[in-house]
Amino acid sequence: MYETERLTLELFNFKIDIRNIIINQVLITEDDNCKMCNSRKKMQGKYISQIRELFEEFHITVLPLMYDEVRGTSNLIEFSKLLLNKQS
Repeated sequence: MYETERLTLELFNFKIDIRNIIINQVLITEDDNCKMCNSRKKMQGKYISQIRELFEEFHITVLPLMYDEVRGTSNLIEFSKLLLNKQS
């Protein structure tokens, strides 16, 4: 979160206009029995809320944590579809 804030200020200083922020590798699961998952979701939720407050004028897209690295053309095409969906 702090890196994002520093980067947006630096880009602003260079007169580079940005309007989008991507929050990547967010744990999205429906398994309420996973103690570690619930802890991670709670922590990430706190940071996502702070980012939404701090960058309320930006379009924010939340991307899920993937099971594997996104490698290869077909996986990259599938992953890029997440950027087009409204997940903010």
